[in-house]
Amino acid sequence: MNAAADQAAAAQQQAITAAAPLFVRACPGAGKTHVIVSRHLRGPAAVLRDGRALLSYTRAAAQQIRDRCHRLGRPDATGYPHYVGTLDGFLWNHLVIPHRSPERPLQLLDSWDRVNATVTLNHRTVPLSAFSFICRPGTYADVIRRDLMPTAYLRLIQSSGRNWDDWVRQAYTVRRDLCSRGYVTGHEARQLALQHLDRDPGLADTLRSRFAELVVDEGQDCSSTDVEILDRLHEHGVPLVVVADPDQLIYGWRDADPARLAALENKLGTTIVLDGNWRSTGPVCRLANTLRTGRRPPDIAVHTTTADPPVILLPAVFTRTGNRHLPSGRPVTDIFLQHAHQHGISPQQCLTTAHRRAHLPAAHRPNGANTATRLAHARRVLHSATAGHDLLDSACRTGARTLLRYWYPHLDHTSSLEDQSIAAGLDLDTIARHAYAFLHALPEPGPNWPKAVNQRLKDSPRPAGAAPQRTTGYLRGTATLPPRTDDTGRPCPADNIHQVKGAEYQAVLLLVPDDDAGIRWINGDPATDELLRTWYVAVTRAQRLLGIGIGADQLPAITEHLRDRQVPVLIG
Repeated sequence: MNAAADQAAAAQQQAITAAAPLFVRACPGAGKTHVIVSRHLRGPAAVLRDGRALLSYTRAAAQQIRDRCHRLGRPDATGYPHYVGTLDGFLWNHLVIPHRSPERPLQLLDSWDRVNATVTLNHRTVPLSAFSFICRPGTYADVIRRDLMPTAYLRLIQSSGRNWDDWVRQAYTVRRDLCSRGYVTGHEARQLALQHLDRDPGLADTLRSRFAELVVDEGQDCSSTDVEILDRLHEHGVPLVVVADPDQLIYGWRDADPARLAALENKLGTTIVLDGNWRSTGPVCRLANTLRTGRRPPDIAVHTTTADPPVILLPAVFTRTGNRHLPSGRPVTDIFLQHAHQHGISPQQCLTTAHRRAHLPAAHRPNGANTATRLAHARRVLHSATAGHDLLDSACRTGARTLLRYWYPHLDHTSSLEDQSIAAGLDLDTIARHAYAFLHALPEPGPNWPKAVNQRLKDSPRPAGAAPQRTTGYLRGTATLPPRTDDTGRPCPADNIHQVKGAEYQAVLLLVPDDDAGIRWINGDPATDELLRTWYVAVTRAQRLLGIGIGADQLPAITEHLRDRQVPVLIG
């Protein structure tokens, strides 16, 4: 190893062996999964508490930790007395369920959309999920943040003839009714967890008796309520290890607060910094540093060489119908793929990303998502070799709804999948198995795809009690999916930045259509400007090659700024 690798490995070892409570600041590519798993496999030092809880924000991240333990020959490290899972699951299982009343069963939803919850006034309807319920710090109450509501729904409310307060009261009424029926989302579950912790100190005693420490990954994604819960656990003596990169805090709409995270870091007392980047080259690290708050030195690129390619700046014109490179007139993505090809990088390892999907190449933009398109997407997910648990679950739910519409036309198909299954006398596992088999048997979407789907609906084995009525529930419409763009049958990856957080690619193209990009990049403060932190997340997905597609009028100022910051750039 070189000196940079030695230094990075030494910092990792320090984070692996340091005692809790502990805050670990880990830059992108710092090898935090290696640190978390290595720390876990060392075994807790406590005699009576031999478990450890490893908590992530997604099931995919938790599965990655389990897989790493299995590859290292330690499957035992993923079972009892340990807990490897999501923070939501941990709070639900350990802080909510123990206080659940047998007379009032609860069902945890990942979104109010699961039960098709809506708020209606004056013939205008807005999904309940569009109302952002945010906890008031230090209380069990919450407020609805108007500034976090999608613009399209705000316009709908403004056209309703009713004022904002009327809609807020109605949203609370709808939610109160759902909660009385036992439905809660992660927000309400956190409120309950906080209440239970305050009212029953014995809960913390139970955690301390089982777990030597709680390790929370991606701590920057914690909402203010999450931080308050962790703070409370710390006060009750539960050993905490929080691994975070505050520079990647991009969930302000979910009430993530840099100041509250910093306060928790101070309370934990000890901070270890991992600034050795095992993922990205020197040019990528230097550009990323221009999007961070403070005049810190760039992260140390462990594997950088003098042959690392410069950052490619691509002048572009952005319109509603797409983008084009100047002066060639071709799509910006095509030009970037040419640069990647020169460095031996395949299209499948070239990610195109932007803050909003509307700024992506046309084939990857949202397209109205009619029923046929949703089903075609579900079929594609099921046949993918890389789809995670959440995508597969969503795909199966789409297939299940299609089957239920055909098999049981009398059901209320605007209700939740759970309610439809109960009305049909089926359990969710049964309908999921039928949906999986149905999707797996569907052919590749083509011109006559609805006809093939409808034939499959007729031929699929159906449960007792199913009563199709001729063509009711048949698929209609045209499926529109991104085209296949290479000979392996896989499309080149493209998605908005929030969806690619945690991923890495050999090459990344960030599209920046904003008219004020130059001013924000040069004069903005990432501590207060979440868009700058979002761009930071995007560029740090890159391993070898980074491209920035930016308005041609913004290019001169950005180029000068980057060169002043010692970032090697090439205008392509």
